[in-house]
Amino acid sequence: MRPRCGGQKARHPVTSLVEVKSLGGTNYVRSDRVIAIQTSPTGTAVIVMEGGTTVNSSEMPKIIAERLLAAARG
Repeated sequence: MRPRCGGQKARHPVTSLVEVKSLGGTNYVRSDRVIAIQTSPTGTAVIVMEGGTTVNSSEMPKIIAERLLAAARG
C-alpha cells in the first residue's frame, strides 16, 4: 500500500513565529525554540535559542516573554 501524500493533516501543529524588534529592523523567532531571554546591560534583550544561537533585540525582555507565552498558548 502506498503512503498518502497530499491533503493529509500535519502531525504537529504549525509553530508560531514571534516578531522581535532589533536595532536594524525586525527578526522572527520560533516560539518553541527559545531557551532563555537575558537582559543586557542596556536593558534590552538577548534571546537564546536552541543550538546556542542568540538574537539581540531592542525590546524589553518582559514584553518578549509575554509575546512568546501568548504564541505558545495558541
